[in-house]
Amino acid sequence: MPTWESTTWIAVGASALAVLLFVTTVLLGLGTPTATELGGTALVIAGLLVGFGTRLGSGCTSGHGVCGVARLSPRSIVATMVFMGVAIAVVAVTRHGLGG
Repeated sequence: MPTWESTTWIAVGASALAVLLFVTTVLLGLGTPTATELGGTALVIAGLLVGFGTRLGSGCTSGHGVCGVARLSPRSIVATMVFMGVAIAVVAVTRHGLGG
């Protein structure tokens, strides 16, 4: 079970990503770069961050969504609800703006 400190850091990290997305897309008007625009170094860093997030979240998104939910794991159900909710919010903001 995650400790209070680890869940606080998860919340801080998720909030930081949301703020960064808002700043780059809404305030600065920058689009989302493609993999070819980022270059090799950025892709390696992104891959390492994904690995870190997988370790921090005790599993990957598909693992929580498919296996964890099927096992009725409370941690996986909450994790799936959180990342699906964030994904829906990101699409709503990036495709339709803040007002919807």
